[in-house]
Amino acid sequence: MASTYTPITLRGTVSAFSAISTYGEVDGTGLQNENQIFELTLSTIQPQNTGDGSTRESNVYNGIDIETGMWISDDSGNSILKIISIIDKSETEITCRVEDVDMLSYRLNNSNNVSTSATAFVFETNSEGEAILATTIGFLSGAVDSIQSRFQLNERDDRVKFTHDSTPNVDEGDVVTIDANGNLVKFGDGTAASTIKIGTVLEKLRGGKDIYIKPFNDIILGYKNPEELSATPGTTYYADPSVPGELTTVTNNNPIFLQLNQVAATEIIASNTNLPTSTDTVIINGITVFDGPGGDSAVNLSALVSLIDGLSAQTNVDASTYQAPAEVSSNDNTPVYTGSWGLNDVFIPIGIVGSTPTAFAEITLSDGNNSANVVFDAPDEVVNFGSDYDVMSPTAIKNKIAGVITANSLDLEVSLINLTSGNGQGILIQTTGSATGITITNVSNDAFGTPAAGSGSSTGIDTSASLGTAVLKLSRASGGEIIIEGSPVSGGYINQGGIVSSNSGRVPYLLMIEATGSGAPDGAETFDDLNQTANVTSTDGDFTGATISNTPYNDSNVQILVNGVNVNLGDGAKNQACYFSADGGSTARPIADIEQSDALYWNGSIAGYELDGLDEIDIIYEK
Repeated sequence: MASTYTPITLRGTVSAFSAISTYGEVDGTGLQNENQIFELTLSTIQPQNTGDGSTRESNVYNGIDIETGMWISDDSGNSILKIISIIDKSETEITCRVEDVDMLSYRLNNSNNVSTSATAFVFETNSEGEAILATTIGFLSGAVDSIQSRFQLNERDDRVKFTHDSTPNVDEGDVVTIDANGNLVKFGDGTAASTIKIGTVLEKLRGGKDIYIKPFNDIILGYKNPEELSATPGTTYYADPSVPGELTTVTNNNPIFLQLNQVAATEIIASNTNLPTSTDTVIINGITVFDGPGGDSAVNLSALVSLIDGLSAQTNVDASTYQAPAEVSSNDNTPVYTGSWGLNDVFIPIGIVGSTPTAFAEITLSDGNNSANVVFDAPDEVVNFGSDYDVMSPTAIKNKIAGVITANSLDLEVSLINLTSGNGQGILIQTTGSATGITITNVSNDAFGTPAAGSGSSTGIDTSASLGTAVLKLSRASGGEIIIEGSPVSGGYINQGGIVSSNSGRVPYLLMIEATGSGAPDGAETFDDLNQTANVTSTDGDFTGATISNTPYNDSNVQILVNGVNVNLGDGAKNQACYFSADGGSTARPIADIEQSDALYWNGSIAGYELDGLDEIDIIYEK
């Protein structure tokens, strides 16, 4: 483990580098077909000698100390990639997956590749997002300036990045807060889960799905006790008055944090079927879960899962078996129609426009348990191939397959992918649920006599795939780190085959409410409960027809207006014109205890009049 105070900078030689996936977003940058995630092996890692005895191995860093979240740069400072997962590591070599975050290296230098045999460096960033280099020896001239400039460009303005599955309706300069799903929304647009302003939008990337904001107050990105954060975005956490130092979601006068987004679990999936042996010790989050020298054994994967799960209450980590889904896609082989329709490699010709086909391209799709026919008979484009032809685009093909999957309850899912070999979009089919594999049979030809699937087909989709081999999966639902230690640190079970520490999840971001200087957030007046039509009343204690939609903020006051005129509200008693109740009017609520969905009841004898269907009731309060 790297020291808090002594930065790590390790030097090695890139011995393998290959592309895994592309940027994929069509967002006007023209980067959709450029590679973003790579697999990299850094060999001959040289140890970094220090004077710090508090590190994992006293006074030295080596390859074992490399963690996800660190960065790798070539010696020119042009390709700077973030480590997002680690497959194997030893003192002198590491294999990992890396990402060109926001495609910034490619944007700046028109390349994010690293040549094999190139010198490369591993380093960290500090809490401000600045690159920290313990040494500059070995970098080419100007490389350090390039590295520092890259991080100053990306981390300026104390910015915080919010990632969305779909583009939210916010623009640069907007003041934003969050909705109940943790997505950014314009402050005051009526959909917010919080009445607290989060910050101002600085920049939008990835078609607007990634948004950087300038926060108004401090935001904690990695709360140290993530298991305490079980609520949803928009939840306020308070100091627990009965347990010093702990949090509670029970409202009181000591608000501390506002939760800004959803948790993302941390997961580790082994890349092989290896099991620990009698010489291995495995420690997860400080708890020994396997002690080979002490007599523990795992005859199979199920036995190892049981050992780890038996201590999940202490480690906060659950173990299970995992089989990679079977998948077939248009990337499995080169589609036959490359270049014949602009950027579209994958499509199915139906027939000449205006003709009636005698047959359509067809396949039988199976999830290993059930099967169904897919008939490609729904063209959505017209393309000229000497004559105008009706064709099915990748979107139409996907929609047709999806409809059959849904109608026949197949444990499969289908999506569009950006092709890496060729151009345009292709099809990906994956197993879900209890599927045991994918098979495509009874393949017939399209209008050009080309098969709809298989080798040399119009879609390039292979005809079969099996589930992956069962391996160990570790998960921490709170998004906190999974720290794997033990012995031996190299050449044994740990640090091989993906069994390495990971912080790949996300602990929810927390806005520090105390940072506003007021010690508490302000409530906001709500207009949710205005102009409610009254019931006709005739007897004291009749229901008025009005209810309160929200729990008033911080035990604040509530006012009742009838046709715009203030009437007295009972405070835990039925001695005023009206009162709130949660039990059908039997018991009056104290004003400080009014809660969401409480109903309002009327005492005509005290008010001096009864209500009729023309009266309007306003409930005025802060939420």
